[in-house]
Amino acid sequence: MVTVIDFVAELLTSIVGLVQIFLFDVLLGVDPITALSFLVGGALTTAAVAFFGYLALGALVNQLTGLGASAPDSSPGRPSR
Repeated sequence: MVTVIDFVAELLTSIVGLVQIFLFDVLLGVDPITALSFLVGGALTTAAVAFFGYLALGALVNQLTGLGASAPDSSPGRPSR
């Protein structure tokens, strides 16, 4: 049976191996234009995932707490819509 410590150790070892494979086989093993396009694609994908993750987190916080832009205005002087 695998323990949590064994799992974390294997995960960290795999991450280091993945970075080595990426650097030496993928990024440095091709011409500069291909490497640049690969990095730009990775940056765009990361930005899109981060943006939609931010939106999903905001929706979750709004759902759980009622905070956010779509929360009803509870100011005493303003009529509600």
